[in-house]
Amino acid sequence: MAKLQLALDEDLPSALSVLTAVHPHIDIAEIGTPLVFREGMKALRRIRGAYPQLTLTADLKIMDAGAAEAEIALEAGADIVTVMAVAADATIEGALNSAGAHGKRVMVDMMQAADPRARALELASMGCDLLCLHTAHDQQGSLGSPYAQLAELREALPAIHLAIAGGVALSDLERILPLKPQIIIVGSAITSSADPGASARQFQQRIRDYGHA
Repeated sequence: MAKLQLALDEDLPSALSVLTAVHPHIDIAEIGTPLVFREGMKALRRIRGAYPQLTLTADLKIMDAGAAEAEIALEAGADIVTVMAVAADATIEGALNSAGAHGKRVMVDMMQAADPRARALELASMGCDLLCLHTAHDQQGSLGSPYAQLAELREALPAIHLAIAGGVALSDLERILPLKPQIIIVGSAITSSADPGASARQFQQRIRDYGHA
């Protein structure tokens, strides 16, 4: 069954407020890149302290110094750290090594990869086991969510874990769930709703209903 990851991209008080309402209905909380820019590792440490059992993703979008930058997030409490697929292989390998030493994971963000299928095959051969098909924020209006790419990678790499992110709405789940991603990343569809707790519960229930169908 797919896991629901919530991207927290606002300031730390907003993130903590949203988590109070949604934490029973999500599997993973993402300390989003804008939140990292605003608050640094303080946000990760605060959320880890408040929710010691919740899986946390640090969306650092690492492009260089993979080992060192991953280590910063892992020491602050991250379970998953993100690195860009367009980064050098040495950078990705460094992040993988740091995560492995902690018993944690790396999520490779496929955003802007020129040939996602070819790069995914290379990444898999390097030991990457979690890839994220991500429609960039600035392109969501024109491109939508990358269903075709997700389907292509699922066919090419049936055993690898896949995530999908970028403007995911509740109505998108009927197209996403048949492609069997391991993680569905949702942001503003929950955090900007009038009732984030109710919205998170709707996503959770839709995912569970499909998993038990």
